[in-house]
Amino acid sequence: MKSDLYTKVVLAVIALSLSVIAIQLTTKEAHAQSGRFLFASNGALIVTVCHPVDTPLMCADVINGGQLRVVPK
Repeated sequence: MKSDLYTKVVLAVIALSLSVIAIQLTTKEAHAQSGRFLFASNGALIVTVCHPVDTPLMCADVINGGQLRVVPK
């Protein structure tokens, strides 16, 4: 039957397309912090988040157990 073959081909193309989309969504590039690492006295890693597009570079530091402080760099 022609319609049966057509249905199988269409379903196979859909399955292949969904598989490609799923693989693309799970394999994104990740960039780690480079350079010198800073550690708190309790051993926690100190991370500074900066917005690189702003003219005066603005960075956010986590201080005093979770408070967020934004400072110009």
